[in-house]
Formats: sequence, C-alpha cells, structure tokens
Amino acid sequence: MGSALSERPRWFAAALIVIASIVLAHYAQVWTVVPGSLATTSDFAGTYVASTLIGSGHAEQIYDPASERRTLVRSGAPASHDNIPFENPPAAAVVALPFTLLGAGSAWRAWSLLQLVLMGLSLLLVTRAAPWPASLPRLPRVAIVLVALAGFGTGLLFVEGQWDGVSVFGLASAYALWRRDRPLAAGFALGFTAAIAKPQLVIGIAAFMIGRRDWRGVGGALAGAAVTMAIGLVGAGPRAFGSFVAAIATPSNSPTAQMQGASGLFGSLLGHAPGVFLLAVGGGIAAAAVPVWLGTVAHRRPDLLEPSLCGAVALSLFASPHLLGHDLTLLAPVLVAGLAWLAGRPGERLWPGMATLAVLATWVLLSVATLGDLSQNTVGLPGRATPWALLLTAATWCALVARAARTQLAGRRELPRSAVA
Repeated sequence: MGSALSERPRWFAAALIVIASIVLAHYAQVWTVVPGSLATTSDFAGTYVASTLIGSGHAEQIYDPASERRTLVRSGAPASHDNIPFENPPAAAVVALPFTLLGAGSAWRAWSLLQLVLMGLSLLLVTRAAPWPASLPRLPRVAIVLVALAGFGTGLLFVEGQWDGVSVFGLASAYALWRRDRPLAAGFALGFTAAIAKPQLVIGIAAFMIGRRDWRGVGGALAGAAVTMAIGLVGAGPRAFGSFVAAIATPSNSPTAQMQGASGLFGSLLGHAPGVFLLAVGGGIAAAAVPVWLGTVAHRRPDLLEPSLCGAVALSLFASPHLLGHDLTLLAPVLVAGLAWLAGRPGERLWPGMATLAVLATWVLLSVATLGDLSQNTVGLPGRATPWALLLTAATWCALVARAARTQLAGRRELPRSAVA
C-alpha cells in the first residue's frame, strides 16, 4: 500500500505533463499555419499601426480611426477588413516601435514569440521564489508549471499577438520581489508593466496592496506608472494622452456583452437594458473590494501571501471593465505560487490532495469556459461562462484563505497559557 501511495504523485504528474504538452503543441501548430494575410489582421495589428504612425512622424494620429485604417491597409490588411483600433496607452506604441522594422506579418510572429518567452520567464521566476515543500519531487513541480502555461489564455495570447506577456512578467517579478522583502521594487515592476498596456487588469491587485498596508509597494507602483507615462509623453507627445482618454471612453471594437468580467456578465445577461452599466460598475467595485480583505489577511499572516494573492488576481480580472480570454494569463504565475503553497499544507502531504485537485479543476473550467465563450454571442441566462468561472476561482482561493486563517487561530486558542507566553 505504501509503495502504491508513493507512486501517486509521479503518475499523476506524468499525466498532467503529457496533457499539457499536447495542448501546448496544438497552440504552436495553430500559430505556424496562420497565413500571412491573417497575420496582418491580428490584435497586434493595432499596435503595429500605432507604432508605424509614430515612426513616420504622425504620433498625434495614433488614435484617429481614419489614419489607423489607411496605415492598416498599407501594412497588407485587406481593404475590406474592419479597422483594428489602438486602445492601449501611448507608451505601448513607443515600446513596440522596433517591431516596425519588420513587415506586419513578421512583426506579429516576432511579437507572439516575445510574449511566449515572457510567459516562460515569468513562470520560471515564480517557480524559483515559491514556497515549495522540500518533500515534493521535481516532477510535480514541472507538471504544475506546464499546466499553468497551457491555459487557454496562453493559446489566445500566442495566436492573437496580445500584450499580456508583459503584464504577466510584471506580476511574476512583483511576487518574486515580495518574497525577497523588496516591496518598493515589487511595486515598481507591477506599476511599470501594467501601465504600458493593461492598467485595467490590476485594479484588484492595487486594492490588495492597500489592504496589505504595502505602502512602499504602492509608492513603487505609482513611480513605475509615472515612468511609463513619461515614455509615452516623450515618444508620442502630450496630444496623444487626450486622444487615449477619448478612445477608451468610446471603445469601437469591444461590445460590453463580449467582455468576460463583470461588464460581460451583466451585458450578456441583460443586453442593453437600463441600468446594466451601473450593475457592471457596482459588481466591479464589489469585486475589487474583497482583495482589500485578502490583503489584510496577508498583512497579518505573511504565510498566506500566495492564496491571498491568487484570490486577489482572480477578482481583479473580474473587476476589469475590459477583459478578454487572453487576459486570463495573468492567473498563470499566481496559480504556480498558490499550488506550491498548497503542496506544503498539512492536508496535502499526499500530493495531490483534495484542495489541489479543486484548484486544478477551476483552472481547467476557466479554460473550457473561455473556449465556449468564443462562440457565445447570445443574451440571456446563464450569460457568459468565463465570469462565473472567475468567481468560482476567486471563491475557492478565498475559502482556502479563510480556512487556513481560522485553523491557525483555533490552534493558538488551544495552546496552553504557558506555551503562548
């Protein structure tokens, strides 16, 4: 019996590695067969167009639909294709400027590879910093990393040429620096990378830092965001910032019902009914408030940093007013950290325990839900599946945090008075 039990982590980890490898190979296969004609109409095309306008001395036009469309067609996109607007902060176009030295199709491939490399480096950073128990073999650790990398968000990020690899790298760097007790640098890494392209994804993480009383981290994040804004100001000019605000206030290619956070949940349930916007805002604010509690728990119990951060990131994504499938990659690094923490819990000594299986199930569910939402455009119950999966993911981590905090408190109450003293 003991020998059979000792083999359990190996065969389960081996099965996860095989499945994750097959999924990753499928992502690579899809990416390799994308024709050049489609590459010029990927999500990266909006960034490529904006960078091209900056490079040609027309930085003030990076949010102008007519200028964007002309440049998009000149890059090789079909004249009949819809415009792909640039809706990131100006700094994003400045950072991507070197990629305009390549043709649009080659630039997309190079950019996609860069995002995949950043994902890999991020998971490596977290793996090295995470609190793995010494008793856990190497094979389960490899399996956890590959499963995190194989989430459906990675496939979307890779094929679409989105920006999330930068955001993931910033979060992974921040976590590794928090583990090294360097909150100022952690905040800077998070603020700098988030402000480049996707600041809306870190609303809940900022609330987590406030609840954690990580004031040096908050200061570092503000400094990092300021540096990013300076890059955009120097590279694109002051007029670009006003145009950016106008562009995000009236997004031209992001219907609310197609979002996958709170706005997408209420939009897909109620369509354009009165009050949907207020419901989405209220749901987002409520979701962003819970990470304050999670941060408070992590402040009192530093040993609960990982599960608290996992819950905060899931709720941060749900609270984001603009969330799509590729943005779910932000959960990958904290999934690795959270599962490393779980592996060291008393109830998880025989890996994988029930809590580990529950977390893995929510990760798989999230990928399946996002895949299903790609073809979901109807309005009515049950709405888009991804927001529900995000809420379930967040609830799972919040329950684990509450249970761990309650168990520790009960243990302290049971100690003899002399032991407490």
